[in-house]
Amino acid sequence: MPIPPSPRIVIISCGSRKSRKYKPDGNLQAVPAGELYIGHYHRSLRAAAEALTSSPSQILIASALHGLVTVSQPLIPYEMTIDHPSSVTSDHLRQQADTFGLHSAEVIFLGGKRYAHRLLPAIPQCLRPLTGGMGTQRGQCRAVAEQPELRRQWWNEAAALLRDHRARRPA
Repeated sequence: MPIPPSPRIVIISCGSRKSRKYKPDGNLQAVPAGELYIGHYHRSLRAAAEALTSSPSQILIASALHGLVTVSQPLIPYEMTIDHPSSVTSDHLRQQADTFGLHSAEVIFLGGKRYAHRLLPAIPQCLRPLTGGMGTQRGQCRAVAEQPELRRQWWNEAAALLRDHRARRPA
């Protein structure tokens, strides 16, 4: 009997530039996480994630405040960076990874080193293909959006990391 394919998930880091919509009473309004982050870097990550997946349900955003959130989860704009002492912890991300079933998924993370450093203890089989600074990473995001062969390569690498992770886990 063939083994069913593993779920595929792309996690992208949040961004500092956020949309601000206001309620009639003047308070900030919650918007879906996928619409909250509006910076160029985040948009590049999102475009790459969309090219790598077949559905928005396969994309999670790593929020410095909330941890892993779906693109449809309503969030109120906030100010927090991953380096802030009150930002999300690796332990919290590990709990969320369990909730989302990420330990049995092929996972690609698109974002910077600081987020990757926080995610790796929580999702050890996570592929982190982006290298260099933001400009270089944006170019890598464009490349994966335009090149089906690069998308296949990244998913093959993510599958290999998941196989290795499963082989190292105790039975």
